[in-house]
Amino acid sequence: MDANRRTLLKAAGLSVGGAASLAATSTSALAAEEPVDRWVAADSSNYSWADRGVDDINWIVVHTTVGSYSGAISWFQNPDANVSAHYVIRNSDGHTTKMVDESNVAWHASGFNSSAIGIEHEWTESQGYISDTMYQRSAALIDYLADTYDIPRNYYTSMSAPCNASGGIIEHRHAPTNSYCSSSNATACPGPDWSGSRLMDFVGDGGGGGGGGVKFEMDQAVHTTANLNAREQPGTDSTIVATMPEGSAGRVINGPESADGYTWWGLHFHAENVWAWCAEPWLEACPTFCHGTRVESTTDLNVRSGPSVSNGVRSTVPGGTRGVVTQGPQTGDGYQWWHIEWNDGSVGWSVVDYLQTA
Repeated sequence: MDANRRTLLKAAGLSVGGAASLAATSTSALAAEEPVDRWVAADSSNYSWADRGVDDINWIVVHTTVGSYSGAISWFQNPDANVSAHYVIRNSDGHTTKMVDESNVAWHASGFNSSAIGIEHEWTESQGYISDTMYQRSAALIDYLADTYDIPRNYYTSMSAPCNASGGIIEHRHAPTNSYCSSSNATACPGPDWSGSRLMDFVGDGGGGGGGGVKFEMDQAVHTTANLNAREQPGTDSTIVATMPEGSAGRVINGPESADGYTWWGLHFHAENVWAWCAEPWLEACPTFCHGTRVESTTDLNVRSGPSVSNGVRSTVPGGTRGVVTQGPQTGDGYQWWHIEWNDGSVGWSVVDYLQTA
């Protein structure tokens, strides 16, 4: 991990969230009292006894149950389950059950368990939504854990994050299976209805206003509108990491932060592999994606020779394949198309409806 990356994610203790990122420290009341409703112990065969403390716990892993609240609790009490989480939260009202003490290692994210705390959030296909009440209760719990164990309030959606950062909040599907961050868990958890940005609206004692006039959101694609100095920390006196040419594409991973009369955003410029802070007046949101944005297919997706359904299919990339946008957008046959260089070697045009920022 390079020094610029470490400085970027630690500067001012900021979260990688949305509007609530400004309030990065929770109240002392939250820190003083664990926001749980009851204790129901998981079976001792479903977790590992340990004696972890502040120096050992660095990550919070977000899960959904894909089953009922009561069912998850019962399953963790089953000696044959071989699985557990530290907390389970109910969707309807945020009722929270603690099942494994944080000092012990729950079994919830395979090779990532030893340094992590796992939080299960109730979700079933029939429910089809995550309530704001549950996001709020989860945020209160995360604030308590962040204060108690000195865990950064940074939200990550990349399996490489634990090799580049000292701690934070990560989705189960992005928790790496080994210390080399060479593969992530083979799971879709926390599922299609989970919104990390909505959770982070409430983390840090946020009000959940969904933006509140803040210009950008976490993971949003942006580009520079002029040749722009990218700095190690927010502030005009901070070291210049690189000067990004006009039109450089980046992804929001931190901020906002105020310094020297400007609002600053932490960005990752993928093509140049630059992690740095940039001033807001010279940044503009991309129309969906920018050239250089990393994307992922959400289903099996045709890659065509041109931006039209009449153009031939060169290949079909499986859902979950990643690539980099190199041209576009173009409109054809009622669709918006982007030209992508896929990680599997495929190159061509694909429909935006089945793409998301990676």
